[in-house]
Amino acid sequence: MDRIDAALRSQHPALHIVFADARHARTVLNQVTERIKKDIPYWRANGVAVAAVAPRADGSGVTVLVRQVPADLAAAMRERYEFPNLELKEGEIIPA
Repeated sequence: MDRIDAALRSQHPALHIVFADARHARTVLNQVTERIKKDIPYWRANGVAVAAVAPRADGSGVTVLVRQVPADLAAAMRERYEFPNLELKEGEIIPA
């Protein structure tokens, strides 16, 4: 990987390029994402409308889009999935 880093830096000397390892492997992020997606009926039964779930592009965790974020939801999800890096965002998906 060092050769790739050096080649990119030499080709683009005016840019500040930083290379960093992702906090989580893509396989782990995908597993957590799929578990949450499978649990959408569970969350709906508990009054939580999950609109979307996706791994964050930088590998730092998983984002969960919900219609409304109850105060205890983040802790409940982190405990259920045994994954600390869940980011809950409020919103909904509106078709174009």
